Amino acid sequence: MNKFTPFILLAAASSLTPAVAADLPAKAVVVAAPQSWSGLYLGLQGGENLGSFSPIFGTGKTATEINLDDNSPFVGGHIGYLVQSGSYVVGPEFGIQYWGQKKQADTGVVILPPGPVPADLALLPTALLQQKIDWLTYANVRAGVTIFSPNVLVYATGGAAWAHVKGELVNLASLNTAFEQSIMGFNIGAGLDLKITEYLTLGGEFRHYDFGKVQALNPALALALGGVSDKLIVDQLMARLSYRLAP
Repeated sequence: MNKFTPFILLAAASSLTPAVAADLPAKAVVVAAPQSWSGLYLGLQGGENLGSFSPIFGTGKTATEINLDDNSPFVGGHIGYLVQSGSYVVGPEFGIQYWGQKKQADTGVVILPPGPVPADLALLPTALLQQKIDWLTYANVRAGVTIFSPNVLVYATGGAAWAHVKGELVNLASLNTAFEQSIMGFNIGAGLDLKITEYLTLGGEFRHYDFGKVQALNPALALALGGVSDKLIVDQLMARLSYRLAP
């Protein structure tokens, strides 16, 4: 072998290296796509109701206002659909909640027995009003923006709400005082959702419900007592867990 052979072979290999490298596929660069908020989602919710309901009995200076404010827990579920464009997110949401909210208060209205009126009215019982809200449904629109991070959504929400309400004088069995009704109002709120994974979201929300004036008792009896109900409003602190279905 010629003593220059190794150098000739090395030179030939060096000249072939760029050509061989050019024929090899380039290594792909993987860029993580931002997590989307778009799509159908299902979820659970729960928290605390901060109710305010103050029925008024009687008219003028003799009217008696009682306080039925009540703090009670609630649980529920929701389904919705979001559409994302850039950092903006919007879509409808529908939900149902079980409240089981029940409160009693003394009206101060004396219950007169049949027959002669006793001389000492202080010995007579007074009417005890009970107001109960069983369940609530809502139809809202959520609109938000991902201003801090693609995985953090700050939003406002609002829409219509429906609730089932029952009022009665629980210690006046001789008369039919109960009045059940489905009432309609509105709600507004704001919240924040955080993506735990691509499809799982944890969030918190404050919501305000307003049902306007709500009758507490059987309308005929309420008319006889000269009583009307004040506005029924409820503030709500809510925790939410949602799962977005794969698109």
